[in-house]
Amino acid sequence: MIVRLIPGVLLGLGVALAGAVASAQTPPSAPAAKMSCPAPRTVYTFTDSSSIQALAGAKAPFCRFANLNGGQQVDLILGAFSAASPMVQANVDVLTALLPLQVGKTAHLARLGAGQATVTVEKYETVDVPVGKLACYVLLWTEPSGQGKWERRWWYCPSLEYAAKYTASFEVVTAGGRTLSSSPASWELQSVRVP
Repeated sequence: MIVRLIPGVLLGLGVALAGAVASAQTPPSAPAAKMSCPAPRTVYTFTDSSSIQALAGAKAPFCRFANLNGGQQVDLILGAFSAASPMVQANVDVLTALLPLQVGKTAHLARLGAGQATVTVEKYETVDVPVGKLACYVLLWTEPSGQGKWERRWWYCPSLEYAAKYTASFEVVTAGGRTLSSSPASWELQSVRVP
């Protein structure tokens, strides 16, 4: 079953996800959100043509997923941070300190090289994506890289137990003081299929 949100109505996920539908005018107040994993066999499809399926078997605080475009398995925290990343592995306790999610919480991640990565629960807002309007926490990951800085954002929706949107941008200041930026990757949630 494919699930899509239609102007204020959530079809197919029932009462459990009805709270995800939010007014386009005013974002709801942000409740403290605990992290849980989606039901095994839940499939998320994104606008970049990728799809993932939730699996059982990950050790908390991670949730396990299989990439349906290639079969690779990945364990993620909040549908965003991969256990395969050495930085995430080295900072699991720091990342889990963000839970329950609350706007303003920040985690400083130790990393090799200069500087540190920072993850901030930036805000709580209603996001409009192809699957519908959803209330989400915006998780901002900033990290220096060479002469520039990465900013990655995930819109994590507790009611979906996954992110509904992702954007990445890289900004560098040239020797002449000019700021150059690029946005190499982004996707939005297109559909959810529940078992």
